[in-house]
Amino acid sequence: MSSDSGRSLPNSPTSEGFTSREEDWTQLRTLLLAPEQTQLDELRERLDHRMVHSQEVSQVLPEAIAIRGVGDQQLSNALTPYVENGFIAAVRKSPRAIVDAIAPIMGPAIRQAIARALQSMTQSLNRSLDESLSIRGLRWRLEAWRTGRPFAEVVLVHTLRYRVEQVFLIHRETGLLLHHVATDAAVVQDQHVISGMLTAIQDYVRDSFGASPDQTLDQVEVGEWTVWIEQGSQAYLACVIRGTPPASLREDVHDALAHIHALHANALADFAGDATPFKATQPYLESCLLAHYERPPKQGALKGWILIGLIVLGVVWWGWMAYQAQSRWSHLLDRLREEPGIVITQARSMWGDYHIEGLRDPLAKAPTALVIEAGLNPATVKMEWAPFYALDAPLVLARAQSILRPPESVQFHIEGGILVATGSASPDWAREAKRLAVLVPGISQYRDDGLVTASISALLDRINRTVIHFPSGSSTVEPSERVALDTVAAILRELDQLVSQSSQRVHLEVLGWTDATGPPARNLQLSQERAEAVVAVLREKRLDKAATVVLGSVRPLDQGGSNQESANQRVATLRATLTAQGQDSQTADP
Repeated sequence: MSSDSGRSLPNSPTSEGFTSREEDWTQLRTLLLAPEQTQLDELRERLDHRMVHSQEVSQVLPEAIAIRGVGDQQLSNALTPYVENGFIAAVRKSPRAIVDAIAPIMGPAIRQAIARALQSMTQSLNRSLDESLSIRGLRWRLEAWRTGRPFAEVVLVHTLRYRVEQVFLIHRETGLLLHHVATDAAVVQDQHVISGMLTAIQDYVRDSFGASPDQTLDQVEVGEWTVWIEQGSQAYLACVIRGTPPASLREDVHDALAHIHALHANALADFAGDATPFKATQPYLESCLLAHYERPPKQGALKGWILIGLIVLGVVWWGWMAYQAQSRWSHLLDRLREEPGIVITQARSMWGDYHIEGLRDPLAKAPTALVIEAGLNPATVKMEWAPFYALDAPLVLARAQSILRPPESVQFHIEGGILVATGSASPDWAREAKRLAVLVPGISQYRDDGLVTASISALLDRINRTVIHFPSGSSTVEPSERVALDTVAAILRELDQLVSQSSQRVHLEVLGWTDATGPPARNLQLSQERAEAVVAVLREKRLDKAATVVLGSVRPLDQGGSNQESANQRVATLRATLTAQGQDSQTADP
């Protein structure tokens, strides 16, 4: 029973009193600490949810970055790798977007650079042309050849008075480079190193000589360059100059520096390492990039006109030569087309080289001779000819002459494709010619109706029956009698052809006769004159090789007889015989 008395039952008064007190304290605490509890709950909520922190940080992040960036460079150093990596990734991912973004900036810059380069090249070309025809221009060209330098560079060295190639805007207190400009022809190294070097040189000179801060270095000479330093209160300009600048150039540099100090006074006073604001000074720095060249002599314009005149003359000469060559080429083509036995199928010319293709009869005139006649060099004309037989009458006649080999007493001519032979020939040749004539290309028929064929004895008989009549008392051969002598000459040539293969030769004697009128001595002289006149006419026919022509016995005939008989006595007769080579027949009286 004792064990039960020591327990505390749930419904006992003591337990109820304790619960009541706890509730009271809780209500009292709630009443007293409710605002603070709410704040603690909110703080716990903010600590447990990161989104709340991101929103709050985004509200103060720009101001925080700006404040930290002014304080030191640690934020920039920390963000640089991430910005670079992000930029590289963006370029690789979307290069087109980057190109579109920088195109408005790069386009004008590229056009400006190209314009400057073209302007510089034009100026250099103009200077080279001005000096190319002068005595000193030749001397400079010799110098360029001797030294191995370009001619334009030699001209620049001798004509350049001065040229400002680079301009540096440097902060005076820190020695940092604010901005830099240079010409297209300048060799630009590390601008920041050069600006630091200039500042160090000034400090070294000032410390070495114990100069005051206001005393500065104004000029430095390095080889063919001169560095002018123009001091200002907050910054100074350093101009790299080639050549010998005038003193007035310092005024231009001083004015540019004064404008920069006036427009950028606050930026210079508050400079902490960021040179971006000083990009606006570029126009003032570029105004210092001055240059002056030696003016060309007054005769430069005359030399230019001379050069233009030479060029015009060269063009005119070239045009005239081209016209002449074309005219000769056209003339050659016309001659080839007119020449029998030549057919042109293709002809072309290109820069002095000519090519001709076509057909050519073997008996046609050599095309090389026509090329020379046209005034062209045969070495420049390439010709390719395919052989063929032309039907032109001159070539058909030449082909007939070559194949049939007629004697000199035979003449050929063509009548509508028919080969006609006239004259006299041996029967053997006539038969052979009739057999071969139809085989000549271009000959459809052969006709020899007018061809006289006779034996040697018959031809000798025709000559011996020939009589040449003279007027009374005259030894002149009348024109009507010359026809008979022409026939005799033709027969003699034919005889020569017939006996040419033997060891014989035709021997011709001419005898002169007179009637009994007149003194005997005169008649004897007249008969000899008549024989000599006939011999002279025959020699005109060039019969020296066809026959041996000699004078025979000449004498007057007996007196008496009618007038007709007297006329028959005033004659010259011929007697033809065959003799062995080197032997003449004896003269016989009729």
